[in-house]
Amino acid sequence: MSKNLLITGASSGIGKAVALEFAKRDGSKNHLILVARNREKLEGVAEEARSFGAEVSVLTADFGQKESIAKLFIDLEKSFPILDLVFNNAGLGFVKEAHLLTDDEVEQIIDVNVKGMILVGKKAANIMIKQGYGHIIFTSSLAGYVLLPKWSVYCASKWGITAFANILRQETSKFGVKITTVHPGPVKTEFFDSNKADVDLSGSEKSMPAIPVEDVSGAIYEIAYTDKERIFCPPSLGVSAEAFRLFPKFMKKVFAKLVK
Repeated sequence: MSKNLLITGASSGIGKAVALEFAKRDGSKNHLILVARNREKLEGVAEEARSFGAEVSVLTADFGQKESIAKLFIDLEKSFPILDLVFNNAGLGFVKEAHLLTDDEVEQIIDVNVKGMILVGKKAANIMIKQGYGHIIFTSSLAGYVLLPKWSVYCASKWGITAFANILRQETSKFGVKITTVHPGPVKTEFFDSNKADVDLSGSEKSMPAIPVEDVSGAIYEIAYTDKERIFCPPSLGVSAEAFRLFPKFMKKVFAKLVK
C-alpha cells in the first residue's frame, strides 16, 4: 500500500525538489499530495512526478491564511484520512535591513513562516496522534540557529518555528509521532532570485556559497521516517551553529561579513 506524503510549498524550490526526489526513488510506493497557491505550477510538478510512476494529487492553499489551511485539512481528512509523512515547507522571506521592510512584508513572513507552519504542524500532529504514527519534517534554516544582518524578521520566524517543532517533538513522541527540523544554508532556488534578494552566493571567501537544491532533497529523503531530530545542509553547518552557541560575539562578526 502506498504511503501518503503531504508536501507544502511544492510548486517550486525545496518543496518541488522533495516531491521529485520521492517520485524518482520510490515511484508508485508513494502517493504525493502537493500543495501550494499556484495550481498551474503544481500541475507541472505533478506531471513530472507522475513520469516516474508516482501517484500524485494536487490541492491549493494559501498558507498565510488560517481559513485556507483549515479548508485544506478538512479536504485532506475526507480524501486522505492517513498521513504518513508531512513535509511542512511553505515559506518566504525578504532580505533587507529591518527598517527597510514594509509592514506588509513583515506580516507576510510571520503569517506564512510562523503562523502557517504552526497551524500545519498542529493539524498534522492531530491526525498522526489519532492514527498512532507519522513523521512531520519542518523546513527551518541555518537562520533558525544563528543571527544574520538583513535577515531579522526571517531569522525571528525560523527561530520561532525551530522552537515550536522541538517542543512539538516532546509532546507527540509518546504517540509515535516523529518530528525533524531541516536547517539549510543558502540553496540555489527562486528564493535568491536577484529581484528578491541582493545576496552574494558565489562562494568566495567573503560570501556564503549556495548548495544545489538536490542536496537538500536527498538529505530529506534519507531521514524520512527515522528518529533524526535535526539535519543541517550541508552537514558542516552544524559546526557553525554550535560555534555560534559557544562563541556568539565572534560568530556574529563572521556571519555579518558573509552576508554583507
